[in-house]
Amino acid sequence: MSTSGTERLAIIGCGAVVDHHLLPSLRRIGWLPSVLIDRSPERLALTAGKLGSKGRAVVRAADWREAADHFDAAIVAIPHVLHGPVGLDLLLAGKHLFMEKPLAVTTAQCEAMIEAARERRLSLRVGLLRRYLHAARWLKALLTAGTLGEIKRFSIREGFVFNWATSSDALLRRDLAAGGVLMDTGAHTLDLLLWWLGDVASLSYRDDAEHGVEADCILDCRMASGAIGRVELSRTRELRGTIIIEGTDGFVEVHLAKNQVLAGSPNALAFRHEGRLAAELPMQLFPELFDSELRDFRGSVAGDTDKGISGAEGLGSVALIERCYASRTPLDMPWQSLSPAAVARDELPSLPPGSTALITGATGFIGGRLAERLVEQGVRVRCLIRSFGQATRLARLPVEFISGGLDDPQAVARSVDGVDYVFHCAYDPRSRKANLDGLEQLIAASARRKVAGFVYVSSFSVYEPFPDGVLTEETRDGDVSWTYARNKLDLEARVFKAVREDGLKASIVQPTIVYGPFSKPWTNAPAEMLLTGEVILPDHGEGLCNVLYIDDLVDALVLAAKRPEAVGERFIVSGPEPVSWASFFETIARALQIARPTYWPADTIAKANHGFMRDLKMVLANPRRLIQIIVRWPAARQALQSGYDALPKPLHDFVTRTYFGGGGRRFGMQYLPDPQALALYRSRAHASSEKAARLLGYRPRFDFDSGMRETSAYLVWAYGDLRQQNGAPNARPAIAEGVAAKLANAS
Repeated sequence: MSTSGTERLAIIGCGAVVDHHLLPSLRRIGWLPSVLIDRSPERLALTAGKLGSKGRAVVRAADWREAADHFDAAIVAIPHVLHGPVGLDLLLAGKHLFMEKPLAVTTAQCEAMIEAARERRLSLRVGLLRRYLHAARWLKALLTAGTLGEIKRFSIREGFVFNWATSSDALLRRDLAAGGVLMDTGAHTLDLLLWWLGDVASLSYRDDAEHGVEADCILDCRMASGAIGRVELSRTRELRGTIIIEGTDGFVEVHLAKNQVLAGSPNALAFRHEGRLAAELPMQLFPELFDSELRDFRGSVAGDTDKGISGAEGLGSVALIERCYASRTPLDMPWQSLSPAAVARDELPSLPPGSTALITGATGFIGGRLAERLVEQGVRVRCLIRSFGQATRLARLPVEFISGGLDDPQAVARSVDGVDYVFHCAYDPRSRKANLDGLEQLIAASARRKVAGFVYVSSFSVYEPFPDGVLTEETRDGDVSWTYARNKLDLEARVFKAVREDGLKASIVQPTIVYGPFSKPWTNAPAEMLLTGEVILPDHGEGLCNVLYIDDLVDALVLAAKRPEAVGERFIVSGPEPVSWASFFETIARALQIARPTYWPADTIAKANHGFMRDLKMVLANPRRLIQIIVRWPAARQALQSGYDALPKPLHDFVTRTYFGGGGRRFGMQYLPDPQALALYRSRAHASSEKAARLLGYRPRFDFDSGMRETSAYLVWAYGDLRQQNGAPNARPAIAEGVAAKLANAS
């Protein structure tokens, strides 16, 4: 073991966190690795390439033992369940160790590593980088000083819609991750909780995992000090991301991942730590936290034992997580108890027992709910996954993941092998070519397999702009200058061709306006628009909205897959009756107790949607909207699409992140419907599901009132924090109802 001050460094595991954070940080602090370890030759080459000319001299290996003589210290960023065994072996081999959080997945593993490091006088550090936030240290000092008096209660709510760049499915598999949001985000959050408020005396824990890894969880706990509180973590919702602490003499609210003190009583805000008030904390960018922890690790390797977060400190959050999982009970979602009891679960449409189904687009709203239903009914579910970062809700379920896109013939072949039914729910709005080519691959594999049923999920938008009156499958096709309608019509045509020429037992389902929990276009998007600005509807909002609750659509998909009468047919699927667009948006507004939409004459909206000043305002508000202006011209749209499809992969990925990636939340917006949305909102078309009823036996179970009852419960659960962000902040934290009772039961 070298202690010369020029310790040779190995990186073990070259995944996303190394690529995006740790390697750039090492370059900034001037400590480049001499060894790279990963089982993937592609990831090794990519990581070495980012070291420039020095990457050519780096030792690369699939197993660290092959390069043990070439490094003295290691940064380990591998699947959670390997932290303990790999970390212990490294320490026993005399290597200093920096472990990405969590330190390990059991207290026994942590204790073995801590003891091995102590006996060999090695540095063992863990990547709990939030302790480096100035605001976190300010809060620690505030609590130590007793400024808030006796701490009585606290509330932690942290969550966002997970979409991190992940290089594998390790975070989504219990056999590799050992848990979900509690093990991942919770490693940081619970570490801060224990650091700030001390030990947990008793607890009650619930999560939503169904043989997979949890996406949402709730921990109610009583601290050894007597304070009570709730920790709520989510990978599916945007929560406020703060801790609120209330004592006998004051309160404070601090962000958990940013350098921000958001609110506090006067005595709290007057507190100084290292000479600074909360309002005077220096700006701190996220990359600086990685720099700080890695610089401290290097210092600890050189002999400064005070540097970094020690393994002993990392043990606390692991022990608490272990206690939570040991006492786990199911987390019931607030809308799940509201389902109508008219149909027993075993009377719902179902596939034959023991069958296997492939779902494409299962990370989306429709495919995800279909997967839940099929799993509940004992069907083996396989999902072709293009982006693991979007599969957090799906990872709760005991489903099989196949990594790859529809443009990968081998991945498609693996996905279809052994399946009985195929549900094609995937659609990529970014690329017409990707949709057409992907369907071609899926049809070919399904025809070879001779699947019992193939269902393509299209849309009733193939008839847009809608004619007034009854809308049926015999209605003329829509305007092919409308990109979505054109793409869906061409995809439908390819399915029908496969029925005629390949004997594929395929059918097409054309859903209407599908709403319900987790619906991005027709639940989340309207709610977010109403929460962040003014939603404008034409005239009095009297146009017809052909609503369809998600569970009714799932019924129709299952029926279309199993009924022989469905082959070669397409089916409009809607709810029992349409409602007005005013009713649709106002019901969402009432659920969230926010302002309703406003109504302008349609010609006023049309005029406001044209002209240079309108376009200038769009671009100034969001520069990415420039593309939305350019694509109004068909030739420009086609040229941009062709260029996007032809980009080399690195540039393609950059454009995708830059243009299609998410941005910060904006308030005070004005949402005017564009010409296509305006036509939809004014339409008097009434979608008929008569054909689906006649041939499939489809019977919608949810009228608008019952569907919106469930959806309203979801909206409050999903957007309660965002509503508070746009309103007056609470002066005091509200401890969730029922916490004390749950703690009493736990005790």
